[in-house]
Amino acid sequence: MKYLIKEILRHRWRTIAGISGYAIAVLFILLVVSVSMTSERDSVGILKSTGTHFIVYIPSSSSCCSPTDNDASDGSLTAEGGYTMMLNSDLIYSVREIPGVKDAAPYLLYKIFDRYYNCNISLGGIDTSSIAARNNVCASTNLIEGRYLSGNTDEVVAEESFAMAHKLSVGDTLKTYGGRLVVGGIVNSGIKPGKADLYAPIEHVRTILKDSLNCISTGFDMNIIVVEVSDARIQNRVISQLKEKMSYLSVSSYNCYQPASEVMSVIEGTSSALSIVIFLFLIIFSAKTQITSLMERIREIGILKSLGWSDSRLSRQILSISLIQSLMGASLGIIIGLGIINLLNHYQIRIFNSLEFYFQPDKLPLLLYLSLAGALMASIFPIIKLHRTKAGDMINNYF
Repeated sequence: MKYLIKEILRHRWRTIAGISGYAIAVLFILLVVSVSMTSERDSVGILKSTGTHFIVYIPSSSSCCSPTDNDASDGSLTAEGGYTMMLNSDLIYSVREIPGVKDAAPYLLYKIFDRYYNCNISLGGIDTSSIAARNNVCASTNLIEGRYLSGNTDEVVAEESFAMAHKLSVGDTLKTYGGRLVVGGIVNSGIKPGKADLYAPIEHVRTILKDSLNCISTGFDMNIIVVEVSDARIQNRVISQLKEKMSYLSVSSYNCYQPASEVMSVIEGTSSALSIVIFLFLIIFSAKTQITSLMERIREIGILKSLGWSDSRLSRQILSISLIQSLMGASLGIIIGLGIINLLNHYQIRIFNSLEFYFQPDKLPLLLYLSLAGALMASIFPIIKLHRTKAGDMINNYF
């Protein structure tokens, strides 16, 4: 150790060059990782929840309901334009148990042909507390006028297109579904798999269908399950597992999660590739530094070998010097990098006017490990040359 310290101090400029190389490499890796983490936090954070919802139901060739003699004739449970069967409420718990499912909730969608309006009118019953219902059907953020499902049993919200087609405004009354429904609000839910003309809390819709349409059976009080997945990248796996577990269910999704998943893979792959390239440059630079150091000390190393120093002892010296330089350089690079990040964030300096530098402290050990790994790999070639060269050749010749 005493000789090791003397060697490091005796060749100061060589030591400074080695430490600087590691510091610069670690600094660049830190900055690249910081920018890529910001990109992942912003872009991936949005993309991972893109299209992560779908509906499941059991298709049927005919209506399973028997409407009473009123204006709700020709009614049926529906999904994706076709007939469906009623589902047992216990099925939701089975869906929730599938790994990757963030939420699953009941949905009751019924369609009638209304003679007064001379058109089909669909009524959707949603669980207002469910994120799966909000993303698959309708949410309070979709409200454009009035109020969103206040809780009054006779109040509904109408889709904007339906309201415009029938010249409906907030406060108007619809005589349909065997009673009077008041338009409490108007929404524009966009393109969603559970879209309907009218929406109400599922408890209210169950009451309407039970009392007026004789459609609800004990334990069978929904015809669709709306599902929310935790990450777009695993949605294919979730759907596959659901179909394996419950093959009788039909799954409907708009598949926008697939391009989102592909974009996330590209973003993650790009940041990883940049880090790998910088790490390779670190190894190349470190190896060059170690070889240069060995060439400069070739004669004295040859003398030490002739005096009885073993190859393993000299190898340990080379490796120890490389590891010490890498540790010092990595520490210096991290300190400088964190200082730069704090200054840039303090003065709100952004990359491409949008990306800020963001770094998680738990990544610091990884940078140290990368630097030490680079030092270890960079020492391999000089050590091999050391073992293959005789002491006399080292004293009389350079590599």
